[in-house]
Amino acid sequence: IGLGALGQMAAHLLVRSGFEHLVLADGDRMSASNFNRQLYADILTLYRPKTEVVCERLGDISPRLKLEAYPVYLDRTNGPDIVGDADLILDCVDQIKTKLYLEELAEEKGIPLIHGAVNGWTGQAAVIFPGERVLSAVYANSAEQKESALMITVNVIASVQAAEAVKYACGRTSRLRGRLLCVDLLNGEADDFAVKTDELPLLKR
Repeated sequence: IGLGALGQMAAHLLVRSGFEHLVLADGDRMSASNFNRQLYADILTLYRPKTEVVCERLGDISPRLKLEAYPVYLDRTNGPDIVGDADLILDCVDQIKTKLYLEELAEEKGIPLIHGAVNGWTGQAAVIFPGERVLSAVYANSAEQKESALMITVNVIASVQAAEAVKYACGRTSRLRGRLLCVDLLNGEADDFAVKTDELPLLKR
């Protein structure tokens, strides 16, 4: 969900890793401001819907792909239909409100959510199973703010998200389940820690 910098790179990595059925959702169009960080943003794709561009480029990689594209922003009215019977969700959006709803929606669907977020040199990722509500804890007191993204950080976090999706598809366990991985490329640091969620009420927004 979300086909900006994280979403484009994550989708690309999933297809290169062998995934053959993806559902893609984003209501945005390519713009010149995307050139510095989005994989498929260039003068040939300028002003085109992101879903259209990503489907076209992914189709060039594998003709076996089954792609479902929704050129809309996910919200409470369309979320259940967009996700449908998917096996997992990748959170590649930049709005906290939507991230929290994705956590709730994944719980309702009974599937994992693989979270990712980038801001400049730093990024974070997590694997969230139904009932764990990691994002509700992480973003409990956070306000929406304008975030920037460096392509180098995007590549790292999207790679983590794709790796976690591959592990889940292969039946492997994840050390990031219920934990938050934080990466700081400027200072060359990475750490992960458990997120305590057992005392949090289920957030309804």
